[in-house]
Amino acid sequence: MTEQIENILAELKAIQAKLPELRDLFWLKIDRYNETDQQRGVVFDEKFEQQHDKLCRAIDSFAAFIEKSFAPSVEEITREKALQKLRAEFSGFDDWNEEAKKALLEREMKAVLVKIPQRIGTKPSEEPNRGPKYIINNEPDKIFSIDSDFSHCRPSFFEFRNKKNAVNNWAMMLKELANILYGKNPTPVNEFIAKDLSRKPLFSNNLQHYLRPLEIVSGLYVESNFSANQMCISCKKLLDIYAIAHSEVKIYLDRIPAKL
Repeated sequence: MTEQIENILAELKAIQAKLPELRDLFWLKIDRYNETDQQRGVVFDEKFEQQHDKLCRAIDSFAAFIEKSFAPSVEEITREKALQKLRAEFSGFDDWNEEAKKALLEREMKAVLVKIPQRIGTKPSEEPNRGPKYIINNEPDKIFSIDSDFSHCRPSFFEFRNKKNAVNNWAMMLKELANILYGKNPTPVNEFIAKDLSRKPLFSNNLQHYLRPLEIVSGLYVESNFSANQMCISCKKLLDIYAIAHSEVKIYLDRIPAKL
């Protein structure tokens, strides 16, 4: 498979990975405090998951089809292996006359072909049943600790010092928390950054440190290419920097894992 084809498939996968951001954008445009809008969001989520799952299956199937279509045939692989061996064994093999090269190459290809595992007639592995990774939380008022496992979860609010803050993803929660703490007193974080000499610091004033930098407050960046639990680790580190107990943050979810 050529580099051009690999790049096209990589771009397709990159677009596939960004599709969930459309759901976050929908939640940004509605009023999460409004009951009617919340219901619209629930309906949108359910339909989005169905359509997203269907599209991902189609993309995966298409990518597999392209990879298989452009994969070298058994004959091409055999020929290349035979040529490599003959060139290694016989100096100047490419300069031989065509009849001699053809005869020796055919004999070597037969020898190589015997060593290549035959896969003709084997059944392709069945695609695993994806199933939903999450469901809508039917207990939206249930409080979760920031130390919980939030795999396949999405926050709706977080409460800090008796004030509720509406969010629609974990990056937004980190951003809101940073605005509250760093916005009032940037000194503790700046001191932490000065002491952190790692190649990929948790917080930085230099966006070049990150693959996908997220500016959480003016001039302060974190890596946004993180899972829910990794984002929560950043939130907890922020609390630790300001010597604030983790229990000060209460989290409310609108999405929880389908399988607990």
